[in-house]
Amino acid sequence: MGMKANSGLFHGTLGSTFGLGSESPESYTDRGIEVPQNVKKWMSKLNHKGDMIVGNKSDFSEKDVSILSKETGVEFARLTVGDNTYLIRGDKSGTDIPPEIFKDLKKNGGTLDFHSHPYDNDIIPSGSDRNLMKQLKKITGQQSSKIVTPNGISAIFNEYGIIETGSVSNLIDENTRRMYEELFGGK
Repeated sequence: MGMKANSGLFHGTLGSTFGLGSESPESYTDRGIEVPQNVKKWMSKLNHKGDMIVGNKSDFSEKDVSILSKETGVEFARLTVGDNTYLIRGDKSGTDIPPEIFKDLKKNGGTLDFHSHPYDNDIIPSGSDRNLMKQLKKITGQQSSKIVTPNGISAIFNEYGIIETGSVSNLIDENTRRMYEELFGGK
């Protein structure tokens, strides 16, 4: 997801890179696989770019956001400020972080926990993503964040680029592991 400063330190946009090796995901629904109920509930509340829901710190996991991007074909960003966790819907090219959230981040020291890119294998932080990290470093001290993809690939990045790659954590029981293996198409 990329970010561009639109009004000083108080607005940002995350964006996708859709680089080499990136491809559009096949949704679980198209494959006849049941989407988890919590993800269905959030999808029903996040219909347009800029829609946002607030939850607690245990809401909106990396797996959930990966599935949301797989099902909708758009970006999502998760931010935490105090006890509130925000999930914001973007579109295929980016996610706008509202000015009021940036003001709250500056005042209360929140974090951009992670965001999704809507294409499989697209873990390269865009120029907007790197610029947002540069801004967050100045206003909150946060130095890195994470990108997750619809197929479960992840990357930790900072203002200079990728620090480390991995996959969405999979510490689950055997039946659920097999289900996610089918959903993400990997082992």
